[in-house]
Amino acid sequence: MRPERWGSSRSVGGVVLRPPQNSLPLARLCAIALVLELALAPIPSLGATGESLLRLDHAEFVLSDSSEAPSDSLAWQPQGLPDDWVASRPDVWGYGWYRLRFVLPGEPHELYAVHLPVLKGVAALYVNGGYIGQTETFGRGDSTDRPSLETPLLVPERGLFAHVPRLFAIRPELLHTGVNTAYVRLQVRRGASGVLSRVTIGPEPLVRSEYDRTVFVSLSGPGMISIFSAGFGAFILLLWLRRRHESMYGYFGLTALAFALFVAGRFVITEPPIPFPYWGILVWVGLEGYIVFLCLFALRYAGWRWPRLERWLWAYLAVSPFIDYASFVGIGGWIPQHWWLMTFVLTLVYVGVFWATAWRRKTLETLGLAVAGSVKLIISANERLLPHPIDLPRYQPFAYVPMFMMIGWILIDRFVKSLNESEKLNAELEHRVAQKHAELEQSYRHMQQMERQQAIVEERRRIMRDMHDGIGAQLISALSLVEHGESSATEIAAALRECLDDLRLTIDSLEPTENDLLPVMGNLRYRLDGRLRKQGIDLDWQVREVPGLFCLTPQNVLHILRILQEAFTNIVKHAHASSIHVETGLDAAGEHVYIQVRDNGTGFCGEHAGRGIASMRHRAKIIGGRLEIKPSAAGTTLNLLLPVS
Repeated sequence: MRPERWGSSRSVGGVVLRPPQNSLPLARLCAIALVLELALAPIPSLGATGESLLRLDHAEFVLSDSSEAPSDSLAWQPQGLPDDWVASRPDVWGYGWYRLRFVLPGEPHELYAVHLPVLKGVAALYVNGGYIGQTETFGRGDSTDRPSLETPLLVPERGLFAHVPRLFAIRPELLHTGVNTAYVRLQVRRGASGVLSRVTIGPEPLVRSEYDRTVFVSLSGPGMISIFSAGFGAFILLLWLRRRHESMYGYFGLTALAFALFVAGRFVITEPPIPFPYWGILVWVGLEGYIVFLCLFALRYAGWRWPRLERWLWAYLAVSPFIDYASFVGIGGWIPQHWWLMTFVLTLVYVGVFWATAWRRKTLETLGLAVAGSVKLIISANERLLPHPIDLPRYQPFAYVPMFMMIGWILIDRFVKSLNESEKLNAELEHRVAQKHAELEQSYRHMQQMERQQAIVEERRRIMRDMHDGIGAQLISALSLVEHGESSATEIAAALRECLDDLRLTIDSLEPTENDLLPVMGNLRYRLDGRLRKQGIDLDWQVREVPGLFCLTPQNVLHILRILQEAFTNIVKHAHASSIHVETGLDAAGEHVYIQVRDNGTGFCGEHAGRGIASMRHRAKIIGGRLEIKPSAAGTTLNLLLPVS
């Protein structure tokens, strides 16, 4: 009969072989929070179902290569269960048969099942001579189904570390009232392990319930813990990347990832992805890395810096893979075989640090962490150092959960507090910035007010100075003419007219120009056009739009107007011209705007230039411009060049 491959379910004459599943159904995942406490609790007493479930912890054993159940004539030996083949029969490999007898008080009319919490090795189950099922294909060394036991097994069988529970279904017609006999054929190959746990037989629903519990505690629960630990570790590492100075975040993230590797390899993965002993080394390094990183986390959490201890921890982590390899292949003597005791020494270190921190700080947080670490230490020591039947559930992965929850809560709480403090500081900073901004705005308004007042004062001073130097001086001259009585009415009227013209220039300079020369020239034409016509002088006005001039401040506008007024006065008084041409434009280089005043009167020589022309040149220089005067026989041309920028 062809055996079924691992990982499948099959039926042989109504008998179903079911290996454990590595993942829970969705409904069971949803209900995991409700059954977690029950799953971690010890198996309860049978109570009302005690008469239906049979628990077999005694058997008989015989070494035999026979493919059929050996006869009673062979030397069957009593054997207690669970039985660890390597411990009971060191240096013995091959086939062995276990015989178990159980009594049924009545004829069964429902499907029965057999549950084995741990079954390591290649095994087949028979009940009352009927084949029930097997775990995988037996080794074949020759035509008689005998393996070659001289060749060591290089790749260990599935479930090297994980405890793999098994469930076999038995048709009711294979059972009968009274004594029934079950046989387990077990093959243990060289270098591999073989274990037969205690056996539970009973109605399939009751046995399946117990089997599901065992699967959860042995495989599914550790698998969920491993996944959660890996995800939580990655999350903490992401927090550490945002807070590099908080090294304990990084150490705990590495702790959670190493713990996930250890739990998955030790309790969950039944088919190692890499050969032995490398898979065992990788799993054990996960445990050693977890403990080293947790020690470093504990030191950072306590606020201690012990460089020598930290260097020793890193050295231990670096050398451990090589010693683990020696332990797995059986070389190196006493140290490799007992190297695992170092994990308990280091566990004592970080638990001691937690208790010292709790004693020093005396907070509920530190006390909870110390207690959780102690619970984990006690459970691990109980399972590793004290006698512990091999088929009892291993609660070691669950022992880490309280401590991981405490550390996770502490780190997340600290991170949230840091965020809250940061937000509080930001809020305070924003409030202070708002206050400073309001103060600056108030200061700015005060400065603007002061600047306006200062500008008004300066403008008043300028106007007063211009009036004093211009109209004031002219009024004094006119007054002097009147007082001496030597001037005619025409002379006095001309003097007063010059006073009015100077006053108009001062008023025109106060008009806003917005850097535009046209309004300035327009006001000048309005003031001069009528007077020139009365004196028989034609005005040819060719003023065009020019680029804006940033130099057109009120004071500079007054300088321009005085230059032009002086030019027109000289033409009227001395040139005897009949026409005046006024033109504006941009020079060829595009750097200056020019104002040109040209007449057709009599010119003058440069050496005869008086004080008026010197004053005009001085005013042009104050503006930042340049004054050019070109006299000729045909008249005089004046160019005032003003900078564009």
